[in-house]
Amino acid sequence: MKREDEILVWTLVGALGSMALGIVLIPFRSLTSASNLAFVFVAFTIIVAELGGRGAALATALVSAMSLNFFLTEPYLTLVISKPDDIIAFFALAACGLIAAAFGKRREHWFEGTGRRSTDLDAVRRLVEQLRGERPLDEILQDLKRSFGLGAIVLRDVAERVLAAAPGGSPPGAIPETQLTAETLLPSDEARLRFGVRGLRLPEGGGRLRLRTEGGSVSLDLWEGDSEGLALDERQTLATAASILALEMSHLRP
Repeated sequence: MKREDEILVWTLVGALGSMALGIVLIPFRSLTSASNLAFVFVAFTIIVAELGGRGAALATALVSAMSLNFFLTEPYLTLVISKPDDIIAFFALAACGLIAAAFGKRREHWFEGTGRRSTDLDAVRRLVEQLRGERPLDEILQDLKRSFGLGAIVLRDVAERVLAAAPGGSPPGAIPETQLTAETLLPSDEARLRFGVRGLRLPEGGGRLRLRTEGGSVSLDLWEGDSEGLALDERQTLATAASILALEMSHLRP
């Protein structure tokens, strides 16, 4: 199941489960105060936040607060609250739910980051396998382009002749003016820094990475394909992939 589908499922589970909890706890409202019953909703919201992430936790927190108010605070079956203690319990539950949602957001970011790192490592693994199998350069660059969401990749020799390009056919005409650092793909000119949602973006006109091979120097020109940018891990992994490519250049077929 995709992560988006999991989030939707847990959002529904959280919302419907909160209403069901309110109904199940009705027999206990005469035995204890609503503030004590609120802990059950808090525990349920934390569970949903852990498994479903921020969006599901936020929905659960809001529905839990309304369910507590509607089913368990006087006057019952209305959204009116008459007792000060119940008002405090309502807002305390809502606040705890939002805190749980915030932790769910952190977990969601961790989940996405872990998935992205796994994808990056898979790209490097495929690169090594392709190099060992002496796959054509065009196919190798096409796979790197797809793995890192790039707009185009062009490999040129010291005389600026195109050795390979992705996508195939006519490569971008203009040669990038901005040089990229070998370790992190940061532009050497800090005035050209651009940022997206995920991280640093490649220069608008593309960036050039110089690679040393056994046969001399070559250039790997990169253009962005996603305005959200590349996270630090992605840039470092792409730089590592470029270094591996340079080490094996002498064994590859154009």
